[in-house]
Amino acid sequence: MSFRTIALSYLTPVVLCLIVSLSFVKVFIVSGLSPRLPIAGTFFEQFSWTIVPTALGLFGVTFLYWMISKHKDFELRVLFTVVVAPTSAILVIVVSQTLLMAITKAVSSFMLTVTILVSLYVAIFSAIFIMANALSTNVRNFIFIIYGSLLGSFLSLMLSTISLVTLLLSVALYDLVMLNSKWFNKTISDLSQSRGTGSKLAYVGRNVEIGIGELIFYSFVPAHVEAYYAFPLLVLTLMMTMIGIMLNLWMLNKKGVLSGLPGPIFLGLAPLIFSIFI
Repeated sequence: MSFRTIALSYLTPVVLCLIVSLSFVKVFIVSGLSPRLPIAGTFFEQFSWTIVPTALGLFGVTFLYWMISKHKDFELRVLFTVVVAPTSAILVIVVSQTLLMAITKAVSSFMLTVTILVSLYVAIFSAIFIMANALSTNVRNFIFIIYGSLLGSFLSLMLSTISLVTLLLSVALYDLVMLNSKWFNKTISDLSQSRGTGSKLAYVGRNVEIGIGELIFYSFVPAHVEAYYAFPLLVLTLMMTMIGIMLNLWMLNKKGVLSGLPGPIFLGLAPLIFSIFI
């Protein structure tokens, strides 16, 4: 397969994810719902907001890899359902309220009721579709782009900058270490040969697979910077993130398998970290 085809398959979902994420944050800001930069008051609160999300993120990634390596497809489908169904419902409420506030500057009790009902339907049907494994590849790819971008951008709005930087650096370093482990390589080999649930937790293009976690984490830094920092910093962040993504693309073409998080995260965080210390 040509490099052009691989590039198109890899860049399309990533660019779409960034567009959706930045568009959501823009509407969120216009709606007036955007809070001030969240900064924990006490040392304990700041410690909790930094360590707890990081520990949960690392544990979740490890547990996911372990379940894939053990071919626990049914358990993995149940876990995926438990996570995706309620978060999808929450995202429906958040996006709906954001759009209503941006358009009408008010939310009526009727619209709130309708939104809650729609979110319940989304949660129920997403659980049914995941458990029944009834979604086609194209539909699943579309949902992953929307879900990953919205979840990543929304979570980034809730974290302080220190918490976000710590979380992303920890996950990126962990991903880099895991790539060089024999267990990870065996898991990837099992995943590429599997037709079970583990093989369906990624955006699947033409000979390219991008994990849902990568789509989520790619949205973190640009969304956070857009919401709480100046536009020039956002431009630098996007430029550095795209350089990291292009680096990923080059390595993917050379090796076939790569750790997708370190490059875009390390480079994407560089302008933000630099701005904190100057």
